[in-house]
Amino acid sequence: MIEKIVNFSLFQLGWFICILGASWNKPYLALCASVIILLTHLHLTNYKKNDLKLLVLSACIGFFFDGLLQYSGMILYNNPGWDFPLTPLWIVMLWLLFSITLNHSLAWLKNRIILSVLFGAVGGPLAYLAGERLGAITVTNPQTLLILAAGWAIITPMLIRQSEKTW
Repeated sequence: MIEKIVNFSLFQLGWFICILGASWNKPYLALCASVIILLTHLHLTNYKKNDLKLLVLSACIGFFFDGLLQYSGMILYNNPGWDFPLTPLWIVMLWLLFSITLNHSLAWLKNRIILSVLFGAVGGPLAYLAGERLGAITVTNPQTLLILAAGWAIITPMLIRQSEKTW
């Protein structure tokens, strides 16, 4: 139980670091701190291979999903110093941080497809709204929340399913 609390706490810490780093125009400082969090998790976990697989998969999904949101103008990311039309690195880091919860603090979602769909459909958009409130992003229209809900309703159970498969 303590391992799940530590995992959840590391995720929350990393989430706030990335969001506030973007809000305060310090995304690279946030990335450095988040890498330390990820390395700490990998040092503590007994699921290293599976967690590494989820890190790679989540980074790819996040890069493309959030990149499409950015490209379509649905979300504007606060990312000073990043003049490329690609997903900001701090967003990809958020996906990496989320992935380390799948075998740990979110393991209760395994084999519960309906719960994981609902968790994604509600939790995904709420995280983006919280990021907007803290100044890291701008959600440009209300329909974006529906796209986020649909995307996370698909992505969350898919990632949970992948977390069940071991190497």
